[in-house]
Amino acid sequence: MMPTSKDCCWNRCVMILSLLRLYGLTLLAGLGLIWGGYDVLAQEPNREIENNLSATRLPPPTVELAGQIGGTVHNSWGASDVTVVGNMAYVGAYDGLRLVDISNPAFPQEIGFANLGFVNTLVVDKNVAYIASGNWLSFVDVANPTTPTEIGSCFGCNLSIDDITDLAVLENVAYVTNLDEGLHLVDISNIAAPREIGWYEPGERISGVAVSGNMTYIAGEGGLHVLDISNPNKPLEVGSHPGLVSWSDDVMVQGHTVYLADAFFFGWGGLSIIDVSKPARPKLLGSLNLGTTSHISLQGNYAYLLTRGILHIVDVSRSNQPVEVGLYDNNLHPWVDELAVQNNYVYVAGRDDGLLILRLMRHKTTGNIRPGGGVLLSAGEDTHLIFPGGAFTETVTLTYRHLWKDQEVGERVGLGHTFEVSAVSAATGQPAQLAPGQTFAFLIRYTDAEKGPAIEDTIALYYWNGQQWLKEPSSVVDPISNTIAANPDHWPTLWAVLGETRRLVLPLILKK
Repeated sequence: MMPTSKDCCWNRCVMILSLLRLYGLTLLAGLGLIWGGYDVLAQEPNREIENNLSATRLPPPTVELAGQIGGTVHNSWGASDVTVVGNMAYVGAYDGLRLVDISNPAFPQEIGFANLGFVNTLVVDKNVAYIASGNWLSFVDVANPTTPTEIGSCFGCNLSIDDITDLAVLENVAYVTNLDEGLHLVDISNIAAPREIGWYEPGERISGVAVSGNMTYIAGEGGLHVLDISNPNKPLEVGSHPGLVSWSDDVMVQGHTVYLADAFFFGWGGLSIIDVSKPARPKLLGSLNLGTTSHISLQGNYAYLLTRGILHIVDVSRSNQPVEVGLYDNNLHPWVDELAVQNNYVYVAGRDDGLLILRLMRHKTTGNIRPGGGVLLSAGEDTHLIFPGGAFTETVTLTYRHLWKDQEVGERVGLGHTFEVSAVSAATGQPAQLAPGQTFAFLIRYTDAEKGPAIEDTIALYYWNGQQWLKEPSSVVDPISNTIAANPDHWPTLWAVLGETRRLVLPLILKK
């Protein structure tokens, strides 16, 4: 069978890029002659790029504003809290609950709204949003995000709760903190008739709560309070710790370790890491002075904390030596209210600025691709994107972003190559797509150190379809040259190089 023009184009791309690996960037100028005047774009990184990264060591992230929606400065809504589940951000706004589709973080789209008045704090669990503000609770069915429906509410309803500061939900119990009246345990097994079943008042102001198993951790005046809730009718304080400054605004728990966002006047405070394996004797493992710290979120070995207008990213893999590895201090309101973290994005409820979406990455490369085609070389020189003539019908601005952290899916692990590729019209700034019937090419180089535990012949390029990771059908790995080549005919935004760590071997059964 005769090769098609598509096959020939791809073979030429692989041949030329193979030469590129052998002879370096000096061949880039010649690509235009071979491919009929294609643009060739390369951009040096703005920091040292480390390609040989272990699974536990990442370079410091670069943080950029990826997207924004709402904001009273845009004659829209302000944001006081945010929770993220999958492709949806649930935003507690000044006028109710806003549901925002974040499948494309650069272009968040509001798709649903529940008019509830001011929302102070919220939790989403099993398609129900639990919302608190002032002295009322509301329960909203969010199974259909376009039509969120209030299915229960409680204004007073025999609960001695006022000035709600935080909320956590575990199974059929809501844990509600009150600024001056401590912790309230509310039975929500019947949403139509919530009832208070327990109460604990420490005699000090309370601002945050986290729950794990039979233990509840509350933050506030005095730092950390550890409560045994095995009998929810009678919560019992069994231990405490002052943290850094004897005042904590927020608390998170992971296993037997508690993380406090400590805050006090005059810029004192930061992160406290406390061992609670012995609840009666909490022990300080490590701390980091960041200034007055109001909120904290955890993901893996990193803590994300907000101070006055600054996002801090802290490596907590060594509890006794937390290290700040990144920060972002642009475009944040000095009194930002809350944050959530998912993969390589941080979602900030920015009060009058609405919802801010921050992207974490290692580096990026940007350049224009004309209808005649072109090549984009990543700043780390490990990823090549090749576009033949006709791939785009107009000149587009193409951006390659090497994201900060890897993806791990089941038995598959990342090789340090999780990235986004986006295109917008150079004329209008609107998102652009690959022309119908067209293809483009990837060539990605990886190192033996990056391969790690992955079985080499299982390494492939995957793309995110909005719900799950799928293997790119055209992906081919070459273990000899440590490269992955692919020739996609579709245009997802998010890509990752993944490899399997375990083979599925079926038993051989012999019949006599």
